[in-house]
Amino acid sequence: MTKVNEHSRIIATAAKAALEPLGLKQKGQSRTWYSDQRFWVIFVEFQPSGWSRGSYLNIAVKWLWSPGPGWSFSYRPVDFVPFTSAEQFTPLIKAMAARAAQEVETTRDRFKAFADVYRYLVAHARLDGWPIYNAAVAAGLAGDEETSRQLFQQMKDWETYGYDWQLRLKADSAALAALLSDREKFRAKVLGIIEQGRALMKMPPDPNCLEMIGSQSGP
Repeated sequence: MTKVNEHSRIIATAAKAALEPLGLKQKGQSRTWYSDQRFWVIFVEFQPSGWSRGSYLNIAVKWLWSPGPGWSFSYRPVDFVPFTSAEQFTPLIKAMAARAAQEVETTRDRFKAFADVYRYLVAHARLDGWPIYNAAVAAGLAGDEETSRQLFQQMKDWETYGYDWQLRLKADSAALAALLSDREKFRAKVLGIIEQGRALMKMPPDPNCLEMIGSQSGP
C-alpha cells in the first residue's frame, strides 16, 4: 500500500472509531463527517493540504435554512498534522479524531434548544449578508416578529456589489419577510428551504423538524 493511501486509511479508521459512536456519518468517501441535527448540521472535516500529506481539523455548522452548500460558520481546533510515517501519524490522528468528537458534543450542548440558536444568531448579527439573514430567520421562527422584521429590513437595505449570490440572498430574504405576519406560511417556507438543504446533502426528508422548534421557541 502506498503512503498516500496509508495516511488516508489511518484518518478514515480514526474518524470512524471516534465519530460513528456519536451518530455521525461519512460524506461519501470524503474526509468529511456530519451530524444530522434536523434543522442544522455539524461538520467535521479532516482537511488535506495542497502541499503535503497530513490533515487539519475543521469544525463547522450549517443552519439548513441557509440556501446552498456553504457552511454558516467554522473554526479550526487543531492545526496541520503532517504524515511522515504510520507510527508517527497514527497516535496524532487518533488524538485529532478524539478532539473532533469532543467538539461535536460541545456544539450539540451549545445549541441544545432552539432558544440557544436564536439567542446566538441574534447576538452575532453584526455583519450584513448571511449573519443578518440567519438571525432574521431564527427570530421569525422563535416568534420574535419585531426583531425578525428589523433584520429583514437590514437585508433589504444592504448595499451589494451585484454578485449573483448576494442578489439571490436578498430575494430569498424578501420572500420570507413578506410572510412574517402569517407564522404558518413563514414556517412552511423555511421548512421548504430546509428540505432542499437536506436533499442537497442526500439526507432523508424530515418534515417534522420544525415541530421541535415550535416547542422550544420564544424570545
